[in-house]
Amino acid sequence: MLVPAAGQLGAGTADPAPAPEALVALAAPPEPAPPATGDATGDATGEVPTVLSAAGLNPAVQRARTQTKQLTDAVRGRVDEESTSAQPTPSPTTAPAAARRIASIALARPTTRLFVSPRGDDGNPGTESAPVRSINRAAAMARPGTQVVVADGTYTGSVKTDASGTASARIAFVAATRGAVKVVGDTSEDHAWTNSGDYVDIVGFDVSGPNGDGLTTSGSFARIVDNRVHGFAGNCISTANDGYDLHDIDVIGNRAYRCGRNALDHGIYVSHPGGVVANNIAFGNAGYGIHCWHNCNKLRISNNVVFDNSEGGIVVGQGDGPNNGSVAADHFVVSNNIAVDNGKEGIKESGTTGPNNRFLNNLMWQNGDDDVNLNTGTARGTRVEDPGFVDFRTDGTGNYRLRPGSPGIGAGVPDGAPATDIDGTARPSSGKVDVGAYER
Repeated sequence: MLVPAAGQLGAGTADPAPAPEALVALAAPPEPAPPATGDATGDATGEVPTVLSAAGLNPAVQRARTQTKQLTDAVRGRVDEESTSAQPTPSPTTAPAAARRIASIALARPTTRLFVSPRGDDGNPGTESAPVRSINRAAAMARPGTQVVVADGTYTGSVKTDASGTASARIAFVAATRGAVKVVGDTSEDHAWTNSGDYVDIVGFDVSGPNGDGLTTSGSFARIVDNRVHGFAGNCISTANDGYDLHDIDVIGNRAYRCGRNALDHGIYVSHPGGVVANNIAFGNAGYGIHCWHNCNKLRISNNVVFDNSEGGIVVGQGDGPNNGSVAADHFVVSNNIAVDNGKEGIKESGTTGPNNRFLNNLMWQNGDDDVNLNTGTARGTRVEDPGFVDFRTDGTGNYRLRPGSPGIGAGVPDGAPATDIDGTARPSSGKVDVGAYER
């Protein structure tokens, strides 16, 4: 996915960071079948080597050199941004994995890079030739402007990222290959990955584990981009802190699936005002695919695909703390989404809502209720038709692009639509915006 730099989308609306100077390109493997709960515990790393000695680097680190050199090539901006964003991403059936460049995010040039590898050592300085072993160690070393590049492999143990960037010098945690960096939490923390820093990007990780919840941020101006978060007893992805005073957070291009044990557990659960929830695919969750509550306000929820969620597809509202219904969830744009085969409503308002919510050109099919059920907002352009996916499967192994003749092609609106789709294809690609996460 190509995500506009800070200042161009969502969290960037209050973030005056300069235009990007470098492009991190993440080569993506073919999408595997989504694993079952707790599946990512394999590929355990071996013992942590003693990295430095009087004689220099030991053989384990010499092996890591090649791996981290490849990461350096990725983060030094060797892919031209214009050509990457202009070329449609080939289908997995027509191009080998190495030729597919699915996950990209434009970042301001970092002032420092730290490297993490399963063969590293936390006593190392985190350089290309001497990476650290854990994301937690890199997070402790990070300062504004740091980019942490994490090599492929499995990292067991919950992650906590506390350092904050600034508007002009964000901190970024970037997986070398989308989905090939597996964070497997443990029961030492409530969340497998907890971010409390402001101006932090988390990009391209596979997150699972026995924790209650998956990936959460309590910091503001964060961007959660292109991650796979799955199999948790609670929420997959969430935004929350004790006072619900976080704000301006983007949740873009993630897959959030098979989370929750009851109706209060959701795929994506946001509780903040400001930002974007776009290009996500949320399915198989016990509650809603996308749920906005608590202090949720002024969000754009656009071009998502939500299906097979037990309670429903998308819900917008306010209730419980901190406002307890005294503040309305208002000024939302909910546009170009596809809601299919959800247990109850496809899209609805709930709790306290305002009159300025707009629900535009959403496509519904075979939900418990295919109406857009509103308290105070307005809806137009809603269609109730089979969206015509290339291969719709409720277990997540399907192809959720639109096939030729789909009623979703060209059926969207510019309002709320992100500049690219989940694969980085420019939107619109042929004059009119498609609905859903993929642009033809």
